Amino acid sequence: MTAPGMTECPICQTDVPAGEYCGQCGVPLAEHRSGDGPHWLRARAFSAAPGQRLLSPALTSSLFPHLNPRARTVFLMGLGLLAAALVAATLLRMPAALITVASLGLPLLFVLYLRESDAFRDLPRRELALTAALGVVLGVGWALLTGAAVARSYGVPLGAGIAAERILRDGIAVPLGSMLLMLVPALVTRWSWRGEREALDGYVIGALGALTFTAAANLARLAPQFTTGMVNRVRPLDGLLVEAGVRGVAMPLTAAAVGGLIGTALWFTRPPTKVHQHRVFVRAILVVIAVVVVAIYALLGVVDVARLPQLVQLALHLTLTGIALFALRVGLHLALLHEVQDDMHADEPILCVECNHVVPDAPFCAMCGAAMRACSRRSLRDRRAERPVRLADDARAGEVTVGLLPGYSIHSGTFEANRPPTTSFRTVALALGVTIAVLAVGLVGVSGLLSEPPPRYVCPPDCGNPPMNRAVEINPRFTAADGVFSVSYPAAGAAYEVTTTDDGVTAVLQAGDGGTMQLFSRPAQGRSAEEIAVELVDETFPDTKTAYEIPNTMVGYQPGYGLAADLWPQGAMSSSSRMRIIVMVAVKNDVALIAGAVGPYRAFGPDFGSGKPSAASLQLALDMGKYVNSFSWRGDPPR
Repeated sequence: MTAPGMTECPICQTDVPAGEYCGQCGVPLAEHRSGDGPHWLRARAFSAAPGQRLLSPALTSSLFPHLNPRARTVFLMGLGLLAAALVAATLLRMPAALITVASLGLPLLFVLYLRESDAFRDLPRRELALTAALGVVLGVGWALLTGAAVARSYGVPLGAGIAAERILRDGIAVPLGSMLLMLVPALVTRWSWRGEREALDGYVIGALGALTFTAAANLARLAPQFTTGMVNRVRPLDGLLVEAGVRGVAMPLTAAAVGGLIGTALWFTRPPTKVHQHRVFVRAILVVIAVVVVAIYALLGVVDVARLPQLVQLALHLTLTGIALFALRVGLHLALLHEVQDDMHADEPILCVECNHVVPDAPFCAMCGAAMRACSRRSLRDRRAERPVRLADDARAGEVTVGLLPGYSIHSGTFEANRPPTTSFRTVALALGVTIAVLAVGLVGVSGLLSEPPPRYVCPPDCGNPPMNRAVEINPRFTAADGVFSVSYPAAGAAYEVTTTDDGVTAVLQAGDGGTMQLFSRPAQGRSAEEIAVELVDETFPDTKTAYEIPNTMVGYQPGYGLAADLWPQGAMSSSSRMRIIVMVAVKNDVALIAGAVGPYRAFGPDFGSGKPSAASLQLALDMGKYVNSFSWRGDPPR
């Protein structure tokens, strides 16, 4: 027979205090409503913030599940502060400040979350330090290992599609390798973990390792921007905004979601009574979430190599981040609902910090359904040590019932029901502001020291020339399959890897800065040389910025059109680099002959290049000039 004030839960079939939710398994005790989903999912209320539905997007309760409602508001304002700092650094075109906020902003806020959630007291500090240190070391090492290979892959041929090799290597292998390394800190910490495990402990460890890995990798990849000066006036503003969105928003949020989700799974333990309960459903959900995690990182790489317009690229990154955060929310919710819980003490009162009601001490609040393990261990210890006190009969006259247990004061000793967050918005703002300002000023100073003033030339005698030289006749000569043109190309055994097709030659520089040179033809179809050059660049490299038009362009001694354009590749796994594209086109007999070169930007000066001033700023341009005028159309007289 059920005791007074108790009821039997229809799901776990346990006598629990009568209320809105079962204190043992957390499912609603009221009649099941349409849209609530199955009992084992409990879509009505998110376990860490029952005032929100599971399927409602809520960033702070997903990223910071330990926080009470007032603290969540503070950290939401902190996220807004980071977003404002990103926008300000972008609009001011200060790369050092942008890199600092994008790389360190969310990790710093997460450290403040660890302080607010008492993680520094509840979890072994040695394990937290080990996780962070491993993340930093692996992030820097991975960025240095893959940075050069990814940067070289930017020099794709003009008009060419995406090579399958690049999709597999840069679009899938590098992102998945990054994800696996990002999870190593959580795996190592889990292996060395001793003592009781809670799912949210795993979330903290996994998210911390992923955030430190991503921050370190970002700093290593973006370090070349320090040499561009304190203010970058060259790069387009929309490109900087996209970089801020990808590096400062999408990447850290995705990393925290993926790392936290895997950490939650590693620390999750099913109770003996639930080993077989809903096993198929829960396992299926976890498998689906794991597949989603792997697919997200694979898709991030594919998006980066797809050569999409930058705004489309940013939209796809943010979409994948939203999916990762949703997967994290579902994973945390299921873990809190189905992991091993503390014993229930139905006769002992405790204060719920989510709804501020006095309820029986059980794994779930009987009023709002909040999981007690969504609070820190210290918070639970404090509330159990200073339980609500029953008021005297005369003090209860005219009292409004508080929760399930009337007649209790919601203030007990020094513990307050609506305990304010120890980390106030002022603390968050000061911590983020001071830390970011100090680091940004330091990096701006480093940037000022590393950047060199432009060389000064006196003309004459220091006068430069366009990237065009006299044609050469000693190198092998290529003739198109249809015989419409021929051209000289680098000899075998030179510093190039040469491939030929029916309509041209592609030479990939294997030394120095690297890059790709092309000597090929296309039907003009009535188009001018300028139209063909612009179409080629836009087709292969969206979002380029034209640096200048090459004066007096000659291709095969035929007047034509030439341009130099700059590209700043975007992507989660890409290194910071500025690419230079040079295209020269001439049309004759309705056949366009084209010389193109793509490679890393390198400003010419007294210590690089010919020593004379030149705006070519591409190492390949030093060699390409002698092949430009070796072109000849069918019917041209021998030279």
